[in-house]
Amino acid sequence: MNNLDWNEFRQQISDYVGVDASEITEDTDVYDDLYLDSLGLFGLGSHITETYKLNIPLSLVASISKAGEIFKLLNEKGTPVTEE
Repeated sequence: MNNLDWNEFRQQISDYVGVDASEITEDTDVYDDLYLDSLGLFGLGSHITETYKLNIPLSLVASISKAGEIFKLLNEKGTPVTEE
């Protein structure tokens, strides 16, 4: 477990998509509510990975559609990025 803070996480989403953080909940759909397509989700994932210095398996990202699912995946399965 990475002990991430939900409010900080949703602020990161807000910074990327331009939606007020107070409008982002765990049930916010990244496609329907944040108007992201698959490329936009990939970009958001890259932004979050760089911010938190955590990697998540791309195979697990494909089925994600809710902000809370991204948070949970990053918090539970995120592994530290190794600098080479």
